[in-house]
Amino acid sequence: MATALPLAPSAQAQPSPIAVKTVKSWTHKPSGIAFPSKIDGFARSAVEDLSNGALLDTSIAYDDPISRTHVNVYVYHAAMPATAIWFDVAATMIATNDKFGRPAALGDPVAFALPGSSVPAGLRQSFTITQIGRSSGVAVIALGEWVVKLRVTSPVHDASQLDALLDRMIAQIGWPRALPPLKPCPQPLVFGAPADKVTKDGASVIAGAIMGNIDRSVREKAAKNREAPGAPAYCVHPDRIQGRLPIYQGETNEGSYAIPLGDSGTMLVIARDTLTALLGGKDESSAPWTVTVRTLDQWLQYPSYASAPPPVQAIEIVQSEKPLSTTSIYGKQSQISLSPDAVAN
Repeated sequence: MATALPLAPSAQAQPSPIAVKTVKSWTHKPSGIAFPSKIDGFARSAVEDLSNGALLDTSIAYDDPISRTHVNVYVYHAAMPATAIWFDVAATMIATNDKFGRPAALGDPVAFALPGSSVPAGLRQSFTITQIGRSSGVAVIALGEWVVKLRVTSPVHDASQLDALLDRMIAQIGWPRALPPLKPCPQPLVFGAPADKVTKDGASVIAGAIMGNIDRSVREKAAKNREAPGAPAYCVHPDRIQGRLPIYQGETNEGSYAIPLGDSGTMLVIARDTLTALLGGKDESSAPWTVTVRTLDQWLQYPSYASAPPPVQAIEIVQSEKPLSTTSIYGKQSQISLSPDAVAN
């Protein structure tokens, strides 16, 4: 598949340092996760907000000057708070990174359990690399609405030593229930010709905007009941964007799929507009297809199509067109903004 790597539709926020006392633990208040001043001998060296002050994407860095090993822990409000999906994205980014030379996985992904629990809670994997350093690894866990990702690259440790380091660092943070790794799709979608745009109408635009509110309500209910949001069911499609970014095929919504726009929580989702079909008293099979970008704090709805746009077209849509509606999914109040031409033909 030949296309430029997709970018998030909004401008990339500049890192903003957060002042933290060196010897004290720092808590990421939205998620309640506490980060001590030291983990396994690594000193916390920096805390940065990557989301313009909203703490929706936060980086906590740890360093060990002896082994010259650097650790970044990212906490972000994911479009889909699913361990398996964001682990697969992060592991794929390592395995396909030319800067690492020829990365080779130490083994299959490891499901790790919480301290004091026998139930696996997250996924980790370490790699031997031939450039920049000796090893690189990642661990990912979904914690309610949040995803926590540990990234480590070392010039000294081999892959086995790095994996043990990840395990020790993980043990010092509390984690929720686990999800198994994603599996290859047994029947991959065959993507067809470019789809035709359907005529815009006010009802479908509003219905699309409401979907973000429905998702918000589900998340809030889960948080109130102290439950982790249900993870979407996806498998891994064999195609990749420029050989790197994965495509995830929906297992319950025939024909739907998702493409991560990077590895920090933003997702491009192609799915049937079942709500519009329901409100119009039509069969689900006749529903148009929606193109939605789910960011850390918003759902951006683009024009609908008569059939599912293939991945290359879907990426071109979000790169070249303006969203018809924007729905906030994080914060005290939900807001829906409609584009002036949302109902124009």
